[in-house]
Amino acid sequence: MQDYHGYHVSWISGTLMFGILQGVCVVMADQKTVMLHRATGSSLDFQPEYPNGTVSFAEWKFNEEHFADYTSNRNYSFPASQFSGRLKGNHDKVGVTVQKLQPQDSGVFSVVADGPRGQVPTQIFKVYIEDPITAVQIEKNQTWKVATNSCNVDVKCAALGAESVSYLWSGYKTASGAQLQFSLSPAEGAVTLNCTAANNVSSSSAAETLSCSIEQPKTGTISNELFYLSTIHHRL
Repeated sequence: MQDYHGYHVSWISGTLMFGILQGVCVVMADQKTVMLHRATGSSLDFQPEYPNGTVSFAEWKFNEEHFADYTSNRNYSFPASQFSGRLKGNHDKVGVTVQKLQPQDSGVFSVVADGPRGQVPTQIFKVYIEDPITAVQIEKNQTWKVATNSCNVDVKCAALGAESVSYLWSGYKTASGAQLQFSLSPAEGAVTLNCTAANNVSSSSAAETLSCSIEQPKTGTISNELFYLSTIHHRL
């Protein structure tokens, strides 16, 4: 608890409470939490929403570890941290920019600020850094089924370089999920199947053209005749 101009000020669960001798006035000044997703190698510009002239000092933290300070004369200081060499100050917005993001930069960023009238609401940024998708591949396998005079098709979509990926099929078939199975007849000709893979920071697509042809398996009689003719030709 801190004293500001005769008021007792405390932060409880994100609510600023003023204790006044004549009574109690509770001012809701909830912490603002923003969720952000960024790709590995990109930059993230933190811009807290403070009106001009309301902040005289701000302290930036990452997972409760101090990594940057801002003062009212628009100067920044950057103590040694995991972000050393990757920070820039946004002098007009009290913000900071973290460059060349890495997966270990995922976590909770917060800015605690003071102004002419005391502490202002803390702003929190929950950040998730993910690897982007580098490529998408479609694997296919199809077999001819005599009973149905059609092909059983099994396709699988795989995204390279990323995790937590969702898949969406379009074109000849519409579905979700990495794997898709269906039947394709020769009469349908060539069909195109598209797979789009996506995560929170990227998306990429691949296409595959499929067709089903009638297979003519060789019978035992034909195989024997071919073998016999081949033997005669060899003897000649």
